[in-house]
Amino acid sequence: MMTANPSTDVVNSLMAALERDPRVDLHKFPVHAALEGGSLVLEGMQENIAAKRAAARAAHRVAGNLAVVDRLRVTAVRFQEDGALRAEVISTLTQEPVFTEYGMRVRRNGGWEVVREVAAGQGGHIDIEIGDGVVTLSGEAGSLSHRRLAEVLVWWTAGCQLVENRLRVVPAEAENDGELVDAIRMVLEKDPLVHADQVLVRSRSGVVTLGGYVASEQERKLAVLDVWCVPGVHDVVDEIRARS
Repeated sequence: MMTANPSTDVVNSLMAALERDPRVDLHKFPVHAALEGGSLVLEGMQENIAAKRAAARAAHRVAGNLAVVDRLRVTAVRFQEDGALRAEVISTLTQEPVFTEYGMRVRRNGGWEVVREVAAGQGGHIDIEIGDGVVTLSGEAGSLSHRRLAEVLVWWTAGCQLVENRLRVVPAEAENDGELVDAIRMVLEKDPLVHADQVLVRSRSGVVTLGGYVASEQERKLAVLDVWCVPGVHDVVDEIRARS
């Protein structure tokens, strides 16, 4: 009598769930899943951030007690070599008013290069490492909203395929829907192509519902993708209506 292979069962359950999810196109953008060292590991390229997040959430649902390692990448809107990507990430983060009092360093040629120095205790600090389209952020963020915003801004950077957000929040903050909604509103306000004041945002246990009216179908899609970029969002219910 043959015994079931738990690894095969988990992977098969995940693939079945992804086949049913309209946000994930396994034929154009395959997901490679395998058990490695007690973790369910996802790899591959996805069409957009919504597909990546949806695949990761499906993995968490079927993984049971297994940890989920999400290495899925997102197709870059515009390819950039690591040097150009590094320059754009640095420019984006240093010009963001929220991070004015943050110190920043970038990893280059095996060492750390100071981008901006601030007085000790004045603000947080962000360390940036870039390799093969992957941007890793580490250091300390002064709030959970700042941690979320840093990741979103990097996702928006042309050429970025994956963000590894290892920023610690100091002092630590517990996840909560009120703060998540505030962070999402801040992100929508940062997008010049979205009229944030016309988008209604609600959250319950990380499941975000969007409502309101926007000018076009393109603006609706952008608003939804913006919200998917925010770490801590478990799902997005899109009830936005486009006027044209």
